[in-house]
Order: sequence, then C-alpha cells, then structure tokens
Amino acid sequence: MPKVKGKRPLLSESQEYKTSESRQYLVVKHNDIIQQNRYRIAKNSGNSLSLLEQKVLLYVISRIKPDDEELKEQIFDIAEFCRVCGIQAGGNNYPYLKEVITKLKGRVMWLVAEDSETTVSWIDKATIYKKSGKIKIRLDEDLKPYLLMLSRNYTMFPLHNVIKMKTKYGIMLYELIKSYAFMGEVLEFSIDELKEHLDCSNYENFTNFKTKVLLPALKDINTYSELKVEVEYRKTGRSYTHILFTVSDLKKGKTTEDMEEAARRFYNTEKEIYQYQMSLFDTLDKIRNPGGTEDGNE
Repeated sequence: MPKVKGKRPLLSESQEYKTSESRQYLVVKHNDIIQQNRYRIAKNSGNSLSLLEQKVLLYVISRIKPDDEELKEQIFDIAEFCRVCGIQAGGNNYPYLKEVITKLKGRVMWLVAEDSETTVSWIDKATIYKKSGKIKIRLDEDLKPYLLMLSRNYTMFPLHNVIKMKTKYGIMLYELIKSYAFMGEVLEFSIDELKEHLDCSNYENFTNFKTKVLLPALKDINTYSELKVEVEYRKTGRSYTHILFTVSDLKKGKTTEDMEEAARRFYNTEKEIYQYQMSLFDTLDKIRNPGGTEDGNE
C-alpha cells in the first residue's frame, strides 16, 4: 500500500463521496475487511456468506453514514428491502428473512494481521416488527474500525452495482477487484490465492473452479457493475497457476461505447428492480383480492 503524506480528510469530506450519484445506498468498507478476511474454520468448510446474506449485509452497511461515530441500529422497511434485493413477496417473507438473519448472525470471519488473527462477527442483534413491517439490525461493535470514520485504505461503491448479481462469487470478486483498484488496470492473483479470497478451495480442479466460480462471477460483474473485466490464464509448467484481470471503469468513459454500456447496465438493473416491484404489487393485489378479475370486478 503506498505511503500517505499528511492527514487525509474523512470519506464524507472527500469529493469522491460528494459527487456520488448513489449516496443513499453507498457501501463503504475498509480494505482489510475485504482483502484480509478468512471464513474457513476448517479446510474446505465453505463458511463464506451466501448470496442473500451478502445482500442483507450490504444493504445494512449502505445505510451507515460515513461520519457516524457509532454503529447505530439500522431500522428499515422489510418491503423496501425485499424490493431492492428481489426477495419474493408473500406470507413466507418473515420466516425466510429470519432464517437468513439467523445464519448471518452466526457467521464468523478471521481478520488476518501481520502477527495475529482475530474473529469478528457481523450482526450483534436483530428485531423484526411484524405489525409495522420493519426490521432493526445492529452490527457488531468490532466492525467499527472497518466501517466508520474512514479516511484511507477503503473501498466504496454504489449498492446498485451489485444488488442484482446472481452469484455470491460475483459480489466477492467485484469487491476484491475494487479494493485493489489503486494498483492499476491489470491485477494478478495466483489461483490458490484467489480461491482463498473467494472461500472456494474445495474446487481443486482448475476446470471446475473456472466453470463453477470464475466465469459466473465475471458474468455478474460484466452484466451489472460499472466494471469491464477481461481475464488471461497463465501456466507454470503444464498447470494453470495465475490469473490476470484487466479492469476498466466504464463510467470513466475511455470511449463513447464504454459510457453507453455503463448507462445500459445501470438502466437494465433499474428495469429489473422496477419489474420486480410490479410483480410485487401484482402479488399483493391477488392476496387482497383473490376472487377478482382483470378489471377488478367479480
């Protein structure tokens, strides 16, 4: 990491934050929580967050104000959360959400420092209010140094860029690539290192790793995010050992085509959210009027 001269302003004071188009749903994490966390308790145990667990957590984090001094309890509408994240409407929402939150509360990661490893949890407490349709979530206090009062070594992105991704590896790889953006447009990882980051060392065969993890993740990134990512596979001897990612930010627009593609991805995500919202309204209308016809008359 390059050395920083002088004191940097807090994130909330930075031009990057002030010019963001998505401040209401902006995810900000210290890079250590992206680059140095390890979920596996035992070999190949695969304890990383599921796709929906990641979306719940990112939604909660996106509601934190960057100049907050404490991790406040976040209260939000379950319907709004379901709308943004694409969770199916209906009477099973509460049990389903409870199941996800219960699993998320039990997740533990190891944060790796130079000479130590420390366990950190995600959620401290959650409460669902059925009558008002709201949920209250308090994140674990140990997360404060990684989410609050950040001035350097952090990654920031709109929730919009990842919320419609279809695989957990898409979100994980996106965050990892974003966290190393300061290193330039070409990033190189050993395959073993990348598997460790993505908690998928159980995919020992390269073809399986490429088919089940890497290609679906790249499809997510190149469909929904502002990044265009291309890959090159490198061998040591007869085996593939390293992967090179060539990354460009379409929103920065090196060409007109890049900017048009960034806009297309943004509006396609908006369209998916809108279409889900319409199906949500339709489902609710059928629940309220089970015997109604298309024109609303019995």
